[in-house]
Amino acid sequence: MARVDRYKRLGIPRRFQIHGHEVTVRIIPLSRWRHPKAAVGIYDPNRHRIDLRADLGDTELQQTLCHELVHCLLSEMNHPLNDCEVFVDNLGSLLHQALQTFTTATK
Repeated sequence: MARVDRYKRLGIPRRFQIHGHEVTVRIIPLSRWRHPKAAVGIYDPNRHRIDLRADLGDTELQQTLCHELVHCLLSEMNHPLNDCEVFVDNLGSLLHQALQTFTTATK
């Protein structure tokens, strides 16, 4: 049986456009993770890239993507709330919940 691509299975884009930039999304194996060990995801505004740790479970991976997407959006807006992890976490969680509802409603 062919291995189903995790990006496709979870509906995670490999890239998307925001504010005139192409943002790349990478799922990185823990052995190649070059970010702080405590971090499970990182948005790099200089490279327009979101890195996610591959050892996360499916739901946690999707939630982390939403969290990093909020960082991406706030960074593009140069918004001071980008530095408020509580705000980013809450908005990312709400976004994840809404997106899951969208997916469920279309099945």
